[in-house]
Amino acid sequence: MPINFKDLTIDGNMPLELTAHADGAHFITIGAHWDELSVDNPTLTIEWSLPLIDIQYEWYPTCGFNRSLHVDWYAPVTSKISSSAPVYCFYNAAGRNRFTMALSDVKTLLGCSLGVREENGMLYCKIEIPLDATGATRDYSVTLYRTDEDMSFAESLRRVSAWWEKGCGMTPMAVPDEARSAMYSCWYSFHQATIASEIEAECARAAALGMKTVIVDDGWQTEDGQRGYAYCGDWEVAARKIPDMRAHVAAVHALGMKYMLWYSVPFVGYKSKHWNDFKDKLLNRIDRLETGVLDPRYPDVREYLINTYVKALREWDLDGFKLDFIDSFNPGENPLPPLTPEMDYALVEDAVERLMTDVMKALKAIKPNILIEFRQSYIGPVMRTFGNMFRVGDCPDDPISNRIGSIDLRLLSGGTAVHSDMLMWHKDDTPEAAALQILSVIFAVPQISVKLEDVTDEHRALLTFWLDFMRTHRDILLDAPLEVDAPHNLYPLVKAEKDGKAVIALYDGGRIVDLPHARDIWLLNATPDTRVALANGQGRRFRVETIDCLGRAIDARDVTAGELALIKVPVSGGAHLTEI
Repeated sequence: MPINFKDLTIDGNMPLELTAHADGAHFITIGAHWDELSVDNPTLTIEWSLPLIDIQYEWYPTCGFNRSLHVDWYAPVTSKISSSAPVYCFYNAAGRNRFTMALSDVKTLLGCSLGVREENGMLYCKIEIPLDATGATRDYSVTLYRTDEDMSFAESLRRVSAWWEKGCGMTPMAVPDEARSAMYSCWYSFHQATIASEIEAECARAAALGMKTVIVDDGWQTEDGQRGYAYCGDWEVAARKIPDMRAHVAAVHALGMKYMLWYSVPFVGYKSKHWNDFKDKLLNRIDRLETGVLDPRYPDVREYLINTYVKALREWDLDGFKLDFIDSFNPGENPLPPLTPEMDYALVEDAVERLMTDVMKALKAIKPNILIEFRQSYIGPVMRTFGNMFRVGDCPDDPISNRIGSIDLRLLSGGTAVHSDMLMWHKDDTPEAAALQILSVIFAVPQISVKLEDVTDEHRALLTFWLDFMRTHRDILLDAPLEVDAPHNLYPLVKAEKDGKAVIALYDGGRIVDLPHARDIWLLNATPDTRVALANGQGRRFRVETIDCLGRAIDARDVTAGELALIKVPVSGGAHLTEI
């Protein structure tokens, strides 16, 4: 029968023995027991409701630009091991948490429906967990975390991340120092034209700018340039592009840079040599990309993938991998292929976890500080145990998407290195517009993907300055907890403060900046408005030094910040405030 815990109702729609208990007021553990022989499609349904009071917005890991409230009949939002995560934050117009929930089961493919019931202004919450998708056959338990504590939106999400890490035993992969330093990516600058000599020349330019790692993307493994994946799966070097991969990697190492290589993990192309080996062991076929999606439930599929990466690591002396498309391990719109005697896992999610566990074990046995990049949307807490770099999804020349993606990742990723999508811009664009690309991801690790050979002197100057700025202030930009204004307006102001220093980035003009207690403050102006209003200075006096988008000194003056003070900051530039 259903069990009520305050406003919580649990119903499995089957013979169940259910228990619920609370740890304080925030954790509810739900245990289910059923007879698998007498229950078809067992589903654990957890429902509750609460008054929609002082709640105007919602956030979840894949909400993107849309922070509006759903209605209760809206299609469930799904999560699983390789896509998103089961966490929702409902907050008010001041950016204060009013209700946050999360689940301990971050692996199972499950659906969450949380929305407004128009008849009564209540927020109805419903979680449906298909128990046959959990891997359990008779017993299952899950912990529901809920809090209505008054705290900032950002702090609420940090607590969920810490709970998954410390309370649920999901220990993140160690993050080497190189994962926290600016990188050069070849994707937007080269696409599939990955010629060894040209990459090495670009790496020399990147190293001179302080970049520590290069990521060589799609193209190294094929002579084809059609942007599909027909030739993925063999992972043999295209000899006309890179005649000697080990020598090429060594040449990059000699520049003082690490070397990472791209792989589309689930894909085996229609034109690959391995197609006939695996064409009957697929989850899906994507004709428009000319590729199949491997089924990791087969042990020989997993062995093939693991051996592919181990072989490359040993033979070419790589330092890391960009493991792409892990969220594509699914049947698409097709039914899940039935079990066969050759499979050793029934669930795709279990097989993906086993694959990634074994991949990391094998790679770390060779190089303990291996670099592994994942990208949105496979950015949940389980994926943090397999990767140490989470990157924003592709958004070329798109500063707002990069800003939203990087801040979203920072709020939920703990100490995992959060990377921007690759930064690129038109070679003839203004330096202010180019600098805006960098300022939009100032609280993440930048990946640069413009052809350095072709950049203008001004673009080179702004790269030199801002990459040095990010190195110098890395402890604040990457390590200090972020606080954000108006998350529903897509983070118009973001602040990090630590050890008496602060960095504040403005992404919307006309805002009033409340001065933090820090004595050393950088204000970065990623808006077209040069006027910045400072508030609550309590009569503090500052030396204000302004710089333009190239880092050139513009002005210096003393300012007393009382209830309100107005300063002028160049577009895509900054102001350094030092209390005197």
